Amino acid sequence: MSYGLLGLRKQMETEALQGLGDLSNQQREAKRAEDQMDQAEKSQQMTAVGTGAATGAMVGAQYGSSMGPWGAVIGAGVGYIASALM
Repeated sequence: MSYGLLGLRKQMETEALQGLGDLSNQQREAKRAEDQMDQAEKSQQMTAVGTGAATGAMVGAQYGSSMGPWGAVIGAGVGYIASALM
């Protein structure tokens, strides 16, 4: 009888450790996916800032050569705010 209980205990310990290993793998995958989403969000934000700066520079340049840099700064700000809101 004692052999049966010892065998059952060993099996339960093995299954418990396997379950903990599976949980650890799932947590690692979730963290990796979260990091990828954060990186994609940062990339999207930088693209919006760059697009806003380029658009602002073009619009500013239409009002004179000295307004181009100011338009770029304003456009970058607008692009940053727009990316933060979306």
